[in-house]
Amino acid sequence: MKAPILFLFLITLPLLTSPVKAAEGYWLDQYNALLYLGIWRLDDELKEMKGKGAKVLMVHADSLPSPFSRFIAWRAKEVGDMESVAWIQKPNKRNLKRAGQLKNYVAVQVDDHYFNDPPMSLSELRKVIGGKELWCSFQPRQYSYQLAERCDHVDIQIYRQECTRTGNIAYNLGVTGLSKTAIAVYHDGTEFGEELVSCIEKDLETMGTKVFVFKWKNQEAWTKPIWNTINRLSKVMNT
Repeated sequence: MKAPILFLFLITLPLLTSPVKAAEGYWLDQYNALLYLGIWRLDDELKEMKGKGAKVLMVHADSLPSPFSRFIAWRAKEVGDMESVAWIQKPNKRNLKRAGQLKNYVAVQVDDHYFNDPPMSLSELRKVIGGKELWCSFQPRQYSYQLAERCDHVDIQIYRQECTRTGNIAYNLGVTGLSKTAIAVYHDGTEFGEELVSCIEKDLETMGTKVFVFKWKNQEAWTKPIWNTINRLSKVMNT
């Protein structure tokens, strides 16, 4: 191999072998979780997440039976070396208490519904979840530095926005570049949605900001047209 060609090969090799920058974590809703368990695809899905760079799995744990939740967290660690977080969308006292008792979970995450109508104070919530970390998910309008300081990790839901607008909103909120803060973006399951998430990831990477993707294998892309068709047929039959 001639010297110039060898030199070019050596300087491009790191680019070829470096992992592609991807989402820091994914949300797995409880319905998909049950589906993957039922068809023996959970490990394959977790490996695919890991292949996209995920370090965190946020498990929708509201109604998921505790044995299933624990099993998913165990497999996430075993096959993907991912930490699991119990995401509670309906933050009533019962759900929060159950999440606090889950084994194999490093944190409990409350979303914007909690901050709309807290069933208990953040201080009380910390007692309920014991030694687990407290993760908080805000809508942009809810976010405040004072609240965020009381959480161990924060994500801000900037959903369904254009690529650069997502970064602009994050920048204007003053949350870019913070080590304990991520931006949560929405993937609708379409090819365009994949391109949008990729663009947002690249834009936020330039600002040193992590990305969480809601959600893994979103079924909206193929279920929405079906429901629209059913609704149209229903209206026709009722006329």
